[in-house]
Amino acid sequence: MARRRQILAGSAGLLATALAGCTSSGGSADTTETATDEPTATATETSASTEEDSASDDPTPYTVHIEPNDPYTFEEVPETYGVVSGPMLDVGMALGIHPTATTGLERAPLKFYDLLGLDFDESRVAKLASGAESGYDKENFYAADADVWLIPKSTLNRFTGWDDSDYQDIVSQTGPFLGTPLRFAPTAAVSSDPNPYTLYEAFEKVATVFQRQERFRAWQSLHDDLMATIEDGLPPEDERPTVAAIWRGVSPDSGRFRIAPLHRLGNNTKSYYRVGMRDAFEGQYPGGPVGYEELLRVDPDYIGAVGALTSSTHEEFVSNVVEPFENNPNGQQLSAVQNGNVVRSAGQYMGPIVDMFSTEAVAKQVYPDTFGEWPGSVGDVPEGEQLFDRERLLDVVAGDL
Repeated sequence: MARRRQILAGSAGLLATALAGCTSSGGSADTTETATDEPTATATETSASTEEDSASDDPTPYTVHIEPNDPYTFEEVPETYGVVSGPMLDVGMALGIHPTATTGLERAPLKFYDLLGLDFDESRVAKLASGAESGYDKENFYAADADVWLIPKSTLNRFTGWDDSDYQDIVSQTGPFLGTPLRFAPTAAVSSDPNPYTLYEAFEKVATVFQRQERFRAWQSLHDDLMATIEDGLPPEDERPTVAAIWRGVSPDSGRFRIAPLHRLGNNTKSYYRVGMRDAFEGQYPGGPVGYEELLRVDPDYIGAVGALTSSTHEEFVSNVVEPFENNPNGQQLSAVQNGNVVRSAGQYMGPIVDMFSTEAVAKQVYPDTFGEWPGSVGDVPEGEQLFDRERLLDVVAGDL
């Protein structure tokens, strides 16, 4: 494994301190913005379990198997990693490890790190491509020199002409590819590149890669506490509302909407699934965009804008999604629009940190009488009405367990 260290990773992790002047261009961030996964799978190791935060014994070598990749044996604990646009950046940040390289940060969830005062320095992240879907160059991978690539080969295959020898070249000079799909549910409508894991199953695998299992368990406890609060407040199953979750942006005047299924393996819609909402399109997922006719046929109680919590400010969401629905002759016929039930969640970039904010936001938007009114922006949730402890989250990220 190449050992040219360029980025901080150390055993203490990122310091969870307030950042004055943190550079952040993660989409159009809100300037005012100061549900349970299945049991997790245990990663395979060849050595005894050793905690990065407390043990002095050398944990190497150890083997980790992350589908769909072959098992990989680490001779030393990796310190740096590269990602593409997706949740693995947030997974790394949750473990207290700053990314080394990515395809771009234009839509990354940096606003949530800013809200927490969690240090993220864009100048320390090498760029692997000109964009998320183009401009990939092996030389950029060599230059970034990450110890491990949390990038699915299937993702790169869609945008490059690389074959096995190209990957071998990169691995021989840097680190292994151990990425796994973490976005789409395995349905007939989304048959390619389905997720093999829930978020927390994949999170545990990555924690084992970096030998930060104790930090993962602290995260799991934080997550379970939030979900216990949510589940205690949910209405009976037959009284829970339906939702049509729309991804790839919501443009009411276009009359074309891509429906994202709710499923335990559908990471981009997990916020709705976790607060007990029912899929308005259950069992009849469209293979492509639907129009108003299909939306009116199922007439969901709620319309969910997947990703808009990350990519839009509250004002932008109202101007670009809510009001266009209200002003559209077809949109006006939808019960969700008539009742003011157009809501937003995080989506594509949702790792453990973003997941906490998104779950809280959706719970408040759907069940305000139980979980408190949604103020519109994440940063405006009063401290006494927050559903998870921000300081505890920062302690976990920093390894203060």
